Amino acid sequence: MKKKIILVIPVYNEEKILENSIKKLYFYMNKNIKEKWKIIIANNASIDKTKEIANKLSQKLHFVEAIHLKKKGRGNALKYVWSHYKADVYSYCDVDLATPIFHLKELFKNILNGNNIVIGSRYLNNSNSKRTIKRLILSKGYIYLIKLFFKTRLSDCQCGFKAIDKKVVNKILPEINNKEWFFDTELLILAEQSHRYKIKEIPINWTENKDTKVKILKTVFNYINNLIKIKNRIN
Repeated sequence: MKKKIILVIPVYNEEKILENSIKKLYFYMNKNIKEKWKIIIANNASIDKTKEIANKLSQKLHFVEAIHLKKKGRGNALKYVWSHYKADVYSYCDVDLATPIFHLKELFKNILNGNNIVIGSRYLNNSNSKRTIKRLILSKGYIYLIKLFFKTRLSDCQCGFKAIDKKVVNKILPEINNKEWFFDTELLILAEQSHRYKIKEIPINWTENKDTKVKILKTVFNYINNLIKIKNRIN
């Protein structure tokens, strides 16, 4: 029996790039992925034409589905979709395709080969990351804090390119509180520190999206606050 892969694309006000990105993903999956698969566009309370475009794509392309959530947040979208669908591989990538889609095959393969979590890392020796100095310093500083707090071996917690298996969905997803950007870090810390699950990092190419909707400084302060909370929680 063929394994099943769910690929979630969380979106908020992405009318400019949504159609092009989904078509690229669709044709890649159709050509290269032999397992059963479904692309799910998870629209997070967009107020532009994202909803209409997502609906059109789901009607036009087989194995593409659109769902619409009333609350914003990447974590909210991922937790909802991963909790409501049955699959062997649960994955997501950012709609801007900052990580090239050819990495998807390796992402899926490593879950099917027995890893509980697979994450794309921008900071391994074989990775190739292109970003501004400001964001590089902030990102590296955040990883340093995580290592300081938790003595983790992970090199990158926030890259929008990850996959998990059924064990993680069943055991860890219900424990995650954050519904925004910190969702990824909380997932990884709980998996590594509390459950000792098998996490594999894969090197990726990655290009920064200059039109990102992430408010850097506000997000960093929120991350630090959340790191303190989860540190107290698991001790």
